[in-house]
Amino acid sequence: MNRRALRVACLFGGELLAACAIASTIGTTAVDGWNADETAILSSIRLSALPPAPKDPSNAYESSPSAARLGERLFFDRRFSGNGSVSCGSCHQPDKQFQDGRPVGLGVGTGMRRTMPVVGAGYSPFLFWDGRKDSLWSQALGPLEDPAEHGGNRLAYVHLLAAHYRAEYESVFGGIPNLGRLPSQASPVGTPGQRAAWDSMSEKERQDVSRVFAIAVWKNRCLSTRGRLIRMPSLRRES
Repeated sequence: MNRRALRVACLFGGELLAACAIASTIGTTAVDGWNADETAILSSIRLSALPPAPKDPSNAYESSPSAARLGERLFFDRRFSGNGSVSCGSCHQPDKQFQDGRPVGLGVGTGMRRTMPVVGAGYSPFLFWDGRKDSLWSQALGPLEDPAEHGGNRLAYVHLLAAHYRAEYESVFGGIPNLGRLPSQASPVGTPGQRAAWDSMSEKERQDVSRVFAIAVWKNRCLSTRGRLIRMPSLRRES
C-alpha cells in the first residue's frame, strides 16, 4: 500500500471510530441534553428525595400545625424588635431562600456578616455561620436580642406575646406565665439595666420566660422543594 492509500485508510478509520462513538450515545440523551447516567444522578439529589428532618429533642411541639402557624405569624411580626420595624422575615425573605441578598445583614443596625439562609435549617446539627448553636430554639433567641438585628429583649417579647397572641399561644402551649410582678424589660444579655432586672427574677421565672419562644417550630419547616434542577422537563415528572 502506498503512502497516499495509507493516509486515506487512516482518515477513513478515524471517521468511522468517531461515528461509532457518536452512535453509541444515540438514544441515551434526555430532552435537556443530559444522558441517562447524568439524569439519574440529578434525580438522586433532588430536594423532594430528602427524608424528613431529624427530630429535635429540645422541641416537643415541632410536629404541631398550630404551633407552626403561630411561629409563622411571629416570624413576620415587626413588633418583635426594638424599634418595631424589623421581623425575622425582614432578613430571611421567602422569595430569596430566606435570606436578604445583601452582603451584610441589616436589622435595627448593620450586622457583621451576610444573613444566613434558613432553608433546610431543620437538617443542620449546628446553626449560625460558626456553628455555635445546636438547636433552632437556642438559635432563635440570639438575633432577637442582638443589638444590631432585632435589638429587643426576651421579657419585652413575652409581654408583647401576652398582649397580642395569648389565645393562640395558650391553645398550643398552655397558660402564659404570670407576668404581673415581672419587669417590662429584662434579659441575660441586654443592657446593664436589663441584666439587673433579669437577675432579680427567680430561676423558675427566667425558665418560664425563655420557654415562651415558639419560632423554632416554624423554621424547622422552611424547605425549598422546587429548584432549577427540579424545573427541568426531564426531571419534572419525578419531583
